[in-house]
Amino acid sequence: MSPAPVRRTTSVARPQIARRRRVALRRAAADGRPSEPASVREVCALPASTPLLVHAGGIAADRALGAIVDALPRLPACHLALVHTDRERAEVRDLVRRAGPAAARVHEVPRPRRLTPAFLAPADLAVYGFEAVADDRPLVPAVLDAYREAGLPVVAGEARAVREHLAGRGPAEFFAPGSVTSFVAAVERARERVPEAPETAQVPPVEAGAPGSWRPLGTGPVRLGLGTANYAGQLSALATAISAARPDVGVELVVAKPPASYRYPADRYLHFPAEHHLDVQLDQARRVLAGYTHLIVDAFRPVLGRLNGDDIAADLPALRRAGIKVALLAHGSEIRHPGAHLRRHAESAFRDAPEELRDRLTAVAERNRRTAEESGLPLFVTTPDLLADVPFATWAPLVIDVDAWAGDRPVLERSRPVVLHAPTSRWTKGTDRLLPRLRELHDRRIIELRLVEGLPYDEMVHLVRDADIVVDQLVMGTYGTFSCEGMAAGKVVVAYLDESVHHAVGVRPPIASATPTTIGNTIESLLDDRHAATVLAAAGPRYVREHHDGRHTAAAFDVFLR
Repeated sequence: MSPAPVRRTTSVARPQIARRRRVALRRAAADGRPSEPASVREVCALPASTPLLVHAGGIAADRALGAIVDALPRLPACHLALVHTDRERAEVRDLVRRAGPAAARVHEVPRPRRLTPAFLAPADLAVYGFEAVADDRPLVPAVLDAYREAGLPVVAGEARAVREHLAGRGPAEFFAPGSVTSFVAAVERARERVPEAPETAQVPPVEAGAPGSWRPLGTGPVRLGLGTANYAGQLSALATAISAARPDVGVELVVAKPPASYRYPADRYLHFPAEHHLDVQLDQARRVLAGYTHLIVDAFRPVLGRLNGDDIAADLPALRRAGIKVALLAHGSEIRHPGAHLRRHAESAFRDAPEELRDRLTAVAERNRRTAEESGLPLFVTTPDLLADVPFATWAPLVIDVDAWAGDRPVLERSRPVVLHAPTSRWTKGTDRLLPRLRELHDRRIIELRLVEGLPYDEMVHLVRDADIVVDQLVMGTYGTFSCEGMAAGKVVVAYLDESVHHAVGVRPPIASATPTTIGNTIESLLDDRHAATVLAAAGPRYVREHHDGRHTAAAFDVFLR
């Protein structure tokens, strides 16, 4: 299920809070000097659109910090900054470990010499908790005054002295000390009062430690940015693979798409139209240019917003000036030339593409190849056939979760085997040309044809595991993600392969090659020699584990990441 955008609620208190924070920031700017430290948000490397809680009142056992950290899984959009002294570093790291899957959203922030408004104000909420304390212990910490000076709403543990101290000094919410439920409710009430950030809608990031997780930015000397297309979740898979292979690399993945397309893990989601807004452009520029040492540009998309244009070319001068090492990553139509493909393949997919689409894709491919050649940047492609269009590129194979697709159902034991075809886009798979031949076999009761489109991931996994034969694209010249998933499940996979491009990269995929014209004969041949077909299917899991579990792909980027 796609993460839902963060809900922000209108409140009459917002204008008052906004004015308080603007005043605090103006005062901070007036008082600031070049030697002032970075703000808490800058230290955490978070954009203004990411909800940030700050605790700057010291790390101690009586501060209810354990319960605050325990609440983070129930506040999936929020990050927590723990401001600490050198002596408190060990306690903070214990809290980070305690956070478990939410650890990527807990930030260790060294305490500056002074808690200035400039340091605190860019956060969204200030938090302070109390455990049960003796009557003679002070209950009104000085940090509450620092929070108020910064104009921050406060979420504090319930105590009479604290409530009285904060009364009339701005918005505050209170929670029962040690109660996760009470703290979550208090934060949600306080967030309803926070002025909405100007950039973009945000969705909850996927927790580190969940499937598709990676080591966060700043945990190693290599600070790798990835963005912004994330077609079929391939950037998410690449982030995980590189993080697993390289302990020196921390990763940040930014995806720019409409909210309905937020289906795969990412650190940040930019609502697609908002890329054209100036504040988004400036925020992206600050984060990318100051935060990354390396950047993998996905599908030639811009990474600094859309005001420079709709492709990466105009961003490259700024990236070069910032000293960021940049690589380009392509998956298909952004670099595959329709005319050249038609010349190479008699049954090319572009025979079925509308003329207007062919013209547009031709212009895109020519523009992107020109960018790749003129920039001299390393270029990686995820399928071998693209090397025919850009022979100077490096193959970085598609990545899938091999174990997620594994199944134990034997193939071709049924007298009428199940043949599955599941196009995401009919013209790119040759669906309309291959279906008449498969339907003929179905009507003759030789196969049971299952044509599925638009099913969710979990249902598709079940269907692949239950199939005998998986028919992928028959018009492109290589195998794609669906072929890899079918091989991982131990199925007989049929796709159209250009032998020359696979020979060039030294692989022989265990796939039966066919075109729309030959698909009927290919299926019948597989059924005539079921033993050979099952041997082919059995080779599939070994092949995808060797080439598509992420290790080969991460290794392809080794030289770039050094």
